Amino acid sequence: MAHTRKLLFLALMVLTLLVAACANDKTPDISKLTENTPPSADQQAVNQPPTGQAPMRITVYHATPDAMYLVPEVHSVDKNDHPAKTAVELLLTDPANKQLTRVLPTGTKLKNLTVRDHIAYVDFNDKIIKNNVGGSATEILIVAAVVNTLTEFPDIHKVQILVEGKTVETLSGHMSVGQPLSRSEGIIKKNM
Repeated sequence: MAHTRKLLFLALMVLTLLVAACANDKTPDISKLTENTPPSADQQAVNQPPTGQAPMRITVYHATPDAMYLVPEVHSVDKNDHPAKTAVELLLTDPANKQLTRVLPTGTKLKNLTVRDHIAYVDFNDKIIKNNVGGSATEILIVAAVVNTLTEFPDIHKVQILVEGKTVETLSGHMSVGQPLSRSEGIIKKNM
């Protein structure tokens, strides 16, 4: 009987050691990992995106070819500390959907963007005025695209457009932008 107990105890110990050894094989040795060690190809495939940041969705607005409406375009980008700035930078690029048209004039650059008291102050270079060759419809689309893109963020309720750090009354003489502006749902076409 004592002999059977010893064998049972020994078998239980061996089983415990085997389970512990298997578990240790699956756990990486953290002491061997450093910040400067690049991830292996397998690790990169598992940890998408490769930067280690979770993706975030950003909605920007581009125009229909007939210049009548704005259409939302959703982008998946690496999460960062300045999503509103990222949204404006995406707005400054050509749309991914080739059925849509970019509304901001070529050469327009974002100089600065700050948010205070739920108002986004978005500062563009003077190309937003100098390279704007459209009429009233184009000006409305530019303003609505900027305002609607930034008011997608819950902490932004209004948008003040600045040019070279200063408030301007209008971008091309058809619409007042001298005060912070609210979102315009009526210009958005949901289905394209």
